[in-house]
Amino acid sequence: MRGFRHRYNDIDGQLEEAAGAKQRLDAERWRDELSPGAMRRFAALTRKLAWSRALLKALVEELYPDALFTELVGNLDRVPRRQWPHVLAIAVALRLSWRRDALAHIARRLNISLTTTTSRHRSQPRHTRPSRRRFSGSPRPRQGAPLRFAPARRGWRP
Repeated sequence: MRGFRHRYNDIDGQLEEAAGAKQRLDAERWRDELSPGAMRRFAALTRKLAWSRALLKALVEELYPDALFTELVGNLDRVPRRQWPHVLAIAVALRLSWRRDALAHIARRLNISLTTTTSRHRSQPRHTRPSRRRFSGSPRPRQGAPLRFAPARRGWRP
């Protein structure tokens, strides 16, 4: 009886090994022979692809966002199209933020200053009269001024 069980276990092991070998061969054939042709066809078919919510979602999903992404961005279905670059920048930054230097590098590449404004304001003396910037007529930052991270807020408001 023991000999029968031993042979039975050997057959299971051999079947699993054969299935694993077939999967490896199939994956290798896909990478070496089939994938390049499939990618050429995909590239040709997407040549005139326009921005869409489906593309935005696919890109964000590939960056494996966490709960902080949802806290910062909210529901992707509610984000207006004009905010999509902002959403992608956040997703990329979160993907790289596990290391301080990687986050700093992507911020520099996107021309975003990560300096905190609170420490700068503390070191400057207070003026008795209002600043010119406050009364410039536009609440938007001056052109060419470095971008700053806005405080985190939940979701988007159209």
